[in-house]
Amino acid sequence: MRIVVSAPPKSGNHWIGCLLSTIYGLQWPTPGGHAATASPETLAEFAHTGGFPHGSMFHHHTRFTDRLCDVIDAIPAHHVTIVRDPYDVFVSMYYWEQERSARGLGRDQPRPRHAMYGRPIDHEDVLAFLADGFGPHIRRANGWLHSGRAIPIRYEELHDDPVAALSRVTDQIEPVSTDRIEEALEACRADRVRQQDDKMAWHVRSARVGDSRAKLSETHLRIFRERHGDLIRSLGYPVR
Repeated sequence: MRIVVSAPPKSGNHWIGCLLSTIYGLQWPTPGGHAATASPETLAEFAHTGGFPHGSMFHHHTRFTDRLCDVIDAIPAHHVTIVRDPYDVFVSMYYWEQERSARGLGRDQPRPRHAMYGRPIDHEDVLAFLADGFGPHIRRANGWLHSGRAIPIRYEELHDDPVAALSRVTDQIEPVSTDRIEEALEACRADRVRQQDDKMAWHVRSARVGDSRAKLSETHLRIFRERHGDLIRSLGYPVR
């Protein structure tokens, strides 16, 4: 068995990866998986040369294309996407950027989100990123959700009714017992994931639903409404 998780950053990739790898006994993450999805051709070569063996999985943040999905299907691998409230994604991304940049990680290539580093969440540079740089992240989530090529699961349903949510996903991959799902949920609790290594200690921050409600001002919400309202509705979340 192989599984690929396709979703933008800060959507819950590590959580669903932990859950599925624990349920099915998969190696995760597969080294090189991120780079492999630079194009369908690089992913095909990665798999062909043994980089993606049976019993493994990885996640990536590449945008949806039918060609990429064709390669995933041909490997073959099961395909999952996780979706999260864009308001919470933005807040998580803001704090993620503070931690990554403080450690000198991910700075080899300029990214729009780098403008948020070292600034308060209501700073004009952070608001500018929200207005002009955050839209592609929501569009990427929309692309995977509406592609029909990946099994979708929502971050919020993993909190609200995790056994039912995971059962729906695993039934489409390979059915497993409720006991196995419950064991994975216990093993992948946020506090336990933080203890895995130094990176996870800061990478997994609040792991809550609705964290944005205490962090975003009316100015943030106005930008969301004016610049991203249609995308948020298309993703299936209310515009605040």
